[in-house]
Amino acid sequence: MVSNATITKGDIVKIHNWYGVVLETHYDIQNHLSVIQVQTARNVFRGHGPEYLDVRLMPEAIGLATPADLQQEIETHQRLLDGAVERMMKAVTVQTEMPVAAD
Repeated sequence: MVSNATITKGDIVKIHNWYGVVLETHYDIQNHLSVIQVQTARNVFRGHGPEYLDVRLMPEAIGLATPADLQQEIETHQRLLDGAVERMMKAVTVQTEMPVAAD
């Protein structure tokens, strides 16, 4: 991956296998990048806010990514969400079309 020193606010990053945008960067007393706040695409689709990550704990898991990488992840999440909503609505339709047993 990339050196943590090159990660700045506004960068698109890959963290393990998901993508997000760096909203904040924080440095320790030695002026080394220590914590970043990231809004990931997966958290947006989950309805969660940004999260803080200590880059010192997993420097090899965080690297720079491209806008195309982020866009692809957004499109994947959107397809998954659309499919889940469609399956849910089909289940409702099937259930409401079933005849009601007479007493």
